[in-house]
Amino acid sequence: MSYRAIIHDLNTGRFLLRCHVEGHDLHEAENAAIAKAALTTKGHPCDMDVRHLHQCSDRTFVHATESQPCPHAH
Repeated sequence: MSYRAIIHDLNTGRFLLRCHVEGHDLHEAENAAIAKAALTTKGHPCDMDVRHLHQCSDRTFVHATESQPCPHAH
């Protein structure tokens, strides 16, 4: 599953990173977000806090065309 995470510095509360990560569950996604933030900011993972972690919805787009008209159109 895909998640959107916002990571802050645990000691100062300063914003560090906003990113998308993949994980099978929230715990795995949180660990992936902290790892990504540690690599990006060159900070220590123990000093990072994931304050927001939201599962992204699957986006399915269906386009109506002339060959497939909208079923509700009259």
